Order: sequence, then structure tokens, then C-alpha cells
Amino acid sequence: MSRRAVLKTISLLAAALCLCSACVNTKPVIHSDITAPPTQRAGIKTPEPPEEPDLPITPAPTSAAGEATDAMGNVIAGAEHFSRYLVFRNILVYEEYGDTFMDGIIENTYLFPITCVIDAVFDDEEGSELARARLQTRDGSYLLILPPGETVFFARVLTDTTLTNVEFRFEFDKDTVIQPITGD
Repeated sequence: MSRRAVLKTISLLAAALCLCSACVNTKPVIHSDITAPPTQRAGIKTPEPPEEPDLPITPAPTSAAGEATDAMGNVIAGAEHFSRYLVFRNILVYEEYGDTFMDGIIENTYLFPITCVIDAVFDDEEGSELARARLQTRDGSYLLILPPGETVFFARVLTDTTLTNVEFRFEFDKDTVIQPITGD
């Protein structure tokens, strides 16, 4: 190693040592001779926080003998039982380049993935169906496999009618069972 490299190394070490010795301790310290004691204003009491009300205890769902229950303990009643665990949010119906689209989020609040097929149905004021579109996920599948949590969906609505201000509803396909994938 050359003399210049040694001097450079020593200089860097000396600079690091100087920087380390200049560090300041930032731990908080309370000095009783400087800090004023807490005072009570005469005649004014500090209000106590209200007690938490006793909430009624809700018993866990039970079923009669022979009734099937899901993983959440609810009795499975009907073909659309698992639809109760699906929440639709941030739904947007819009037109672009002459086509109508729907985008949104489905949140699965169940413990396992749920499979289903869902249609968005647009009705006029009299209740007659104007248009229908099948929802699909990013993989392009119309058989939705919804893992627990949020899943983005979209649909292309084939219609010549403007639907951006029309009421709609979601309808589960009756030929496809809404069911969880439990891995059993």
C-alpha cells in the first residue's frame, strides 16, 4: 500500500471518529426542577371518561340437528346462501368509443374462495329489462373465482341504449351453484 493510501485511510478514520464524538443523545429526560407540576384549577374537576356500556352477548349461530352450516357457523339456507358474503363496491358504468362498460370491486368476506357467475341487469322505470352483461375478472373468465378479499371485475354491456344513469341489479346465474372452494 502506498503512503498516500495509508494517509487517506487514517484521515477517513479520524473524520469518522470526530463525527461519532459529536453525536448528541436524544433520549427524553424530565428535569423536575424545570418541569412544572400538573395543577388542578380550583373547583373544576376533570371529567371521568364514561364507562363502556355492556354490549349484549350474541350467541354463536347454532343449527338444528341435520342442518348444514358453513365455515362461519351460519345455516346454509338456499342456493344463494354464499352470496351474503359478497360485497359490491366502487361500481362505475361508463361509455367509451360507443360501447358501455361496468367496472367495480367484489369483496369476498368468507374464509374461502367462492365460485359463481354473476350478471348485471339493467331495468327501465317499468321494470323491463334493457340490457344484461356477465361479469368477468381480469383473467377473462365468466366463472368468477373470488378469493377472500377484493377482486376487480368488469363487464361489457352490449346495448345501443345509454345506461350511465339507469338502475341495475346483480343476478346470480341459476345454473351455476354459488359455492366455496374449501380444498376438502
